[in-house]
Amino acid sequence: MPRRAAPPLRSELGRLRQELARVRADEATYRAIVARTNAIVLRWDPEGRVIFLNEYGQQLFGYTNEELVGRSVVGTIVSDTESSGRDLVAMITDLLRHPERYVSNENENTTRDGRRVWITWRNTAVVDANGRLIEILSTGIDTTERKLAEDALRASEERFRELSVLDNLTGLYNTRYLYQTLQALLATSAATGTPFSLLFVDLDHFKRVVDGRGHLQGSRTIQEVAATIQRCVAPPAWAVAYAGDEFVVVLPGVGAAAAVEKAHEVRSCIRDTAYLASTGRPVRVTASFGVATYPDDATDLESLLAIGDRGLFAVKRRGRDGVVAGGKRAPTATVA
Repeated sequence: MPRRAAPPLRSELGRLRQELARVRADEATYRAIVARTNAIVLRWDPEGRVIFLNEYGQQLFGYTNEELVGRSVVGTIVSDTESSGRDLVAMITDLLRHPERYVSNENENTTRDGRRVWITWRNTAVVDANGRLIEILSTGIDTTERKLAEDALRASEERFRELSVLDNLTGLYNTRYLYQTLQALLATSAATGTPFSLLFVDLDHFKRVVDGRGHLQGSRTIQEVAATIQRCVAPPAWAVAYAGDEFVVVLPGVGAAAAVEKAHEVRSCIRDTAYLASTGRPVRVTASFGVATYPDDATDLESLLAIGDRGLFAVKRRGRDGVVAGGKRAPTATVA
């Protein structure tokens, strides 16, 4: 009678064989899917060493699976640093310690021939029954083209923003930027109690340059004068191409006396420079300056601009090539 227990055992063994065959078939299917998928499949251990890289990843990075297995991802498919300077060694170290922080991440990777490619990764930590990390399964897609397109778009947008506030001829700021920024500067100065000054600059008898050398050389002269002014001012000061042969220099945090001193410095630089020297026929120009200071001369923008302009024309009336500091009632001459 006890021998009749054998059929159930044979039945159980048959069921187990079928289950094993199904598992093996499923494994073969999954391997085929991994091998053929158009995405990177990377398995790596807690030390950062490659366990497996699928065929798509091998083609992208230029390594065979055998060449990578047992080697660290750093120094093979990951450089020490990104092109931006980001420390990728530190990132990989942190990822291995805290994989939960890197469920999804994007970083620059390196192919065998040194090309830099951007990969968007999805990372899954595989742990044992005690929660210890066994490996990380990472799937990635090549997002290099998208990244390059985004970078190009950002550069284009930045260039557009620059061009919208820069003068085409001189490269100095334009009047749009002047009026936008002066309003903010006025508010800041009022809140902090700090002064700022404006230098109004106008080239003397510039029509003579245009009449004698033509409009093209006149434009070149304006460009070179703008470069002279630019050399004379350092941040946070900045210069503006105001109109034709007129300029404005904005001096944040600078009071009246220092502003007049800066005006004389710029005036001397312009007067001492030979323009159009590359043509073999250099020209000399001089400039007149009007100076207005907040809050000494005015506390509103319209009045401040008017006082600076009035000081400039006072110099013109007195013979040009000089500096006049404006006042609330009448400009005080410091013509040299």
